[in-house]
Amino acid sequence: MDELKYIEFENYLKNKLSQTEKIAFETKLQSNADLKQEFEIYKALETSLSSKFENEEGEQELRNTLTGLRNQFIKEEEVSKKKTKVISLFNYKKLLVAASIALLIGFFTFKNGNPAYSDFANHANLEFTVRGDNNETIKTAETAFNTKNYTTAFAQLTVLEKEFPNDIEIQLYKAICLLELDEFSQADTIFETIRTGNSAFSTKATWYKALSLLKQKKFEACKNTLKTIPESAEEYEIAKKLLNKL
Repeated sequence: MDELKYIEFENYLKNKLSQTEKIAFETKLQSNADLKQEFEIYKALETSLSSKFENEEGEQELRNTLTGLRNQFIKEEEVSKKKTKVISLFNYKKLLVAASIALLIGFFTFKNGNPAYSDFANHANLEFTVRGDNNETIKTAETAFNTKNYTTAFAQLTVLEKEFPNDIEIQLYKAICLLELDEFSQADTIFETIRTGNSAFSTKATWYKALSLLKQKKFEACKNTLKTIPESAEEYEIAKKLLNKL
């Protein structure tokens, strides 16, 4: 029975109910105080956790919501006792415990050292614009990388590197492919070579070196690398965001 109830909650929030079903559900909420309170908790949890705690405002919003609901339930329970009317708050308490646990899991996951690599690995599309539009290897490399086919992209970029041995951008994207394929040692060697050089890709390579360390769960080394990114760099704000979550 609970499963069907929560499915109805979900369908309502996702606008999957017909107009008739929606009206019927809202009527039930108005006539059933217990159901309405359960729905409010479910909605608060679903809405707040969907952001995966990517910002402090989201965390605080959920905390405030849970606190408000808890206080409301306590008042209702006190009133019910005065009226000698027994109202079961078992489901409320069960949901509040679940919400609190979810809150704590999200809080510690995103604030105490375990942000996810996937949350920050947003690669810019590969677009070679100055190496010849008719080069089929370039086109294949771009398509493969931009569709996340990193094995093919790496192979094509390796071919291109032979034709353009001093092209730092090709080397950087090769390293990104290696990172996505979990070939950390090779990727880190390339990132380190680029970041200690004098090219325009130095800071970007530093950022990717930090991402590699993050993916390997080497959190202290990741933090130290992030701290070397200067405020003037394009990657500074995203690096600061990641650093705050470590």
